[in-house]
Amino acid sequence: MSAEINFSQQDGIATLRVNRPAARNALNWVAQEQFAAAVRMVAGDTAVRVLIITGTGSSAFVAGGDLKELSQHPEPEAAERLNRVMTRALAQLTQLPIPVIAAVNGDAFGGGCEILTACDLRIATSEARFCFAQVRNALCTGWGGTARLVGLLGRARALDLLLTARIFNAQEAQQMGLVQQVVAGGEVGLATAVNHLAQSLSALPQQALAASKRLIYAAPEAMGPLETNLFVDLWAAPDHLEALAAFREKRPPRFGIK
Repeated sequence: MSAEINFSQQDGIATLRVNRPAARNALNWVAQEQFAAAVRMVAGDTAVRVLIITGTGSSAFVAGGDLKELSQHPEPEAAERLNRVMTRALAQLTQLPIPVIAAVNGDAFGGGCEILTACDLRIATSEARFCFAQVRNALCTGWGGTARLVGLLGRARALDLLLTARIFNAQEAQQMGLVQQVVAGGEVGLATAVNHLAQSLSALPQQALAASKRLIYAAPEAMGPLETNLFVDLWAAPDHLEALAAFREKRPPRFGIK
């Protein structure tokens, strides 16, 4: 990856970092393509057990699409491209068999909030602000964010945030359930909390995490049969046998051992 998106991986924990602080980490065409490529890379790498998505600096997580560049492209084909690239990338995030953590290091506006809705867990600094700002630009969400927001917060809350395009702080985001944890201490405090969560998730049985995530994102009518199939498959899997052995032997389980 070039400087627009930084991607790193260590001990099974991958980090996708939007690296455009001068533009408040807004995604231009190049950054969008690289963001999507990074997600595809994770999807094809079985060594990755957790993915962290964040931005560079302390002022912004992601400020949506780069309006400075996008304003030069009023043609419908540009809208189709913008919708296609990021909608597919964010849908793939929800389909990854691993937990995806959003480390919200600063403001998440517009498309930045849509990215949050595609992450499984969200931790924010106490200074972060949020805004579904699309209607301010005479637009609606374009990256699949409305359906995911309704699923996360319900229709009434989604209507409030999408129609008013109001700015709200991290504490309110936590109260409504958009983020699970708010931490003090800026970038250092955020990194500590996110790394602790990532490490704890990476130590859990991977197949069970994948099954739980698949169930959560399944259509409601498919959940029952899918749950039965996944549960039966996991019962005789090595990680569950290890959990049973550890219980009998009164020791911590060691997951991931073939």
